[in-house]
Amino acid sequence: MKKLFFLVFGALCLLIASCSKDSGFYPGSDPSLALSKGYPAHGPVVVVPPNKDGDDDGDTDDLMAAINSAEPGTVIKLTEGTYEVGLIELFGFEGQIVGSGRDKTIIYPAGLIAVRPQSDDRNLLPCWWRIIGGDVIISDLTFKTGDGILISDVDLYYNRVLASLLVINNYDEDFQKENPKFMNFTIRNVNFVGGKLDPADGYLGTDFNVLMPLWIGMAYWWPPVDGIVLTKGNYKVVNCYFEHCYQGPEFFSLGEDAIGTIDRIKVNNCGYGLACLANYNTRINITNSSFTNSLTQDIWIDDADWGLITNITPFKRCQYTLSDNVFNSLPGVLSLVVNDSWGLTKPDIYQPSLSIIKNNLFRLSDGGTGISITNNIDGIIRNNRFIGTGSVGVYVDGAAVLDPVTFELLGPGVAKNALILGNNFTGLNPATADIVLGENSMDCTVVGSGKESVIDNGTNNAVVGMKRKTGGNHSGPTIRDNFRMWHGRRHNK
Repeated sequence: MKKLFFLVFGALCLLIASCSKDSGFYPGSDPSLALSKGYPAHGPVVVVPPNKDGDDDGDTDDLMAAINSAEPGTVIKLTEGTYEVGLIELFGFEGQIVGSGRDKTIIYPAGLIAVRPQSDDRNLLPCWWRIIGGDVIISDLTFKTGDGILISDVDLYYNRVLASLLVINNYDEDFQKENPKFMNFTIRNVNFVGGKLDPADGYLGTDFNVLMPLWIGMAYWWPPVDGIVLTKGNYKVVNCYFEHCYQGPEFFSLGEDAIGTIDRIKVNNCGYGLACLANYNTRINITNSSFTNSLTQDIWIDDADWGLITNITPFKRCQYTLSDNVFNSLPGVLSLVVNDSWGLTKPDIYQPSLSIIKNNLFRLSDGGTGISITNNIDGIIRNNRFIGTGSVGVYVDGAAVLDPVTFELLGPGVAKNALILGNNFTGLNPATADIVLGENSMDCTVVGSGKESVIDNGTNNAVVGMKRKTGGNHSGPTIRDNFRMWHGRRHNK
């Protein structure tokens, strides 16, 4: 029996030894990484160190060679160090690009990026990295621009500012246009750090050298004559950091076959913190994130399409869930804006967005507003906490809407049937009131504990357990406040 045991044990040892001679990984790969947390158990791992070939041409060719030869499921492993990469375009890639840590793997642009060939010749949103279709994970690295101008030419509308660092969508003019397929995209543990330029070269006199660091949605510069197909896929932005860009990440044109997830991100010192615009029939969740020192707004949610989406008829409400976020807002900033424009611009096909806003913390400064619900129906605002010295904690009203083509003022809409309860205003010392229900609010329900203050200038609103105040009104945000108002106009020239 012992002899049989040792024979079997010896055979197993020979089998293991023979297998170890052929790892099953491609040349240049590191099979030990496949056993590390976060890597696929049986996928190839291809290591691409910085300046692999020792030349002065940067790392673009080495990275693209590894990606183009990768079989599905491959992990492209970037080691510690600084990479210099030019224009990257990935179509249908199925794999991962993984750094060695966001403080260890830093990717810079290699030279200036030509944007006019992208926009004018190919009708594509100009960018540094374009990732279209596939099943993609990017993690554990930093995209950093450095200071100065990033583009070799002049953008017709954005001056010397690069429109985007990463553009993500399931199709574009060059890939899957006729049959757009579902895409999986996850970006996690990644920093986006923009740089400064002379405000004379910037957009609207700002010093940001990047407009939109991460754009997820319609990849066109202007829509094709046959219109667009709403974005399909599962898109996740997790534990990422955005600093000194005109705005943070954006979801645009997601449709019924898409889900957007933003979780544990941090946005610091940007013009806008986060934008979710022109999304229809879909769900987007924004959770556990923080927004600090935005110049204009921390989060902007709007169904406005700025004349870019002309062939879509929504058939159900787009749902936004915002929970457990922290807003550290500068004076005069609107922390969270939820606005519907289609009620006035496209009333025949309008589907009100549904926003559920709960368990968030708003640290307000002088003149600021925590939550603005405008031109919207059925907004739910509950169990949020407000502290600081802002003007208003929660503002509900109509807001002015401009026609995206003619700029004609279409008038304010109506904010209807908002539910506001369980919120904590004890740490807020508002200049106006804790809650303001404007003249174009109606049928809203507000429940307090008896200590909160409310101004109700609306129609048929039910207010329980709040101290009533009298006061004025403000018009709320308009789409004039957003650069897409001017960007959209070019599409109708």
